[in-house]
Amino acid sequence: MADTNREPIVVTYEGGMSFAAQIRSHRLVVDQPEYAGGADVGPMPLELFGAALGTCIAHYVRQFLQRRGLPYEGLRVEVEQHKATNPYRIAAFVARVVVPVPLSSATMTVLERVAQSCPAHGTLTHAADVLVSIEAATAAAA
Repeated sequence: MADTNREPIVVTYEGGMSFAAQIRSHRLVVDQPEYAGGADVGPMPLELFGAALGTCIAHYVRQFLQRRGLPYEGLRVEVEQHKATNPYRIAAFVARVVVPVPLSSATMTVLERVAQSCPAHGTLTHAADVLVSIEAATAAAA
């Protein structure tokens, strides 16, 4: 596998139904909503997929607009997540990019391709491999 020189994301149990993910120098708390037994101190794990997709699309769209001297202040991306069961998962994402000003039809067509070129979109549409290993903590690591 390529690109293994990055620090791993480390997830630790915080209590209740809450976990913290350490991502480089950033700490992100993930929890379950109260109706599911959590304290709702952070988003649910599956919600992070939509957040990753939406922010990645927004980044690429903003870059495109900026490079062409087009307004991007007020840019917004809305992501709907549609669930499925057996197995429980997200079946579909619907991303709606709202640009701050009207753009030509040709620009909108290119912008759609730009949005679909973000790495989060590529990861979701080209099914990343997920390898899981289980090991016991050593006394020094525990």
